Amino acid sequence: MSSVANINSEDFINSINEGDVAAFEILFNLYQSKLLYLATKYISSREDAEEIIQNVFIKIWSKKNIQSNLNGYIYTLTKNACLDYLRTKKQLLNIENNLLQLEASINYNALSDDAASLVLERELNEAVLRSINLLPEKCKDVFIKSRIEGLKHKEISGKMNISTKTVENHLTKALKHLRASLREFFPLF
Repeated sequence: MSSVANINSEDFINSINEGDVAAFEILFNLYQSKLLYLATKYISSREDAEEIIQNVFIKIWSKKNIQSNLNGYIYTLTKNACLDYLRTKKQLLNIENNLLQLEASINYNALSDDAASLVLERELNEAVLRSINLLPEKCKDVFIKSRIEGLKHKEISGKMNISTKTVENHLTKALKHLRASLREFFPLF
């Protein structure tokens, strides 16, 4: 198909419906940028708008059922594709919001439930004790003296005959170990 005088001519529409690649390329070149402009007025993401337009052309190519008003047909396909996208996006946002609300409700109920809180507290205490017991002996002694007995670094170094720098190193090692072993209780920790 060398030239097309009227995009809505019956010959041009028939060429597209029959799978004429040259006619489809002409159609694509004439409409792609206009449809993308239209889609970006509905859709904020340019990538999503481009994908929608690509799907419109795929639909035109695969269905090959254009009746007459090609211009109206293409714009209607594009508008409906944008509306479908927005409808789906809205449904996904509603589902996501519902899941967030459900999670917040479960967390609130768990935290406000004294029995559940006591179980969590007991589990956490046991996990902390297990984790402390896994520390090397000197590291464990320094940690207990610092965090449980409340001694200052200088006091610990004096009682254990080690430098304050060594006290700091043991505490750093202990805290690193506790963070790793208690990650299930504090995922952001």
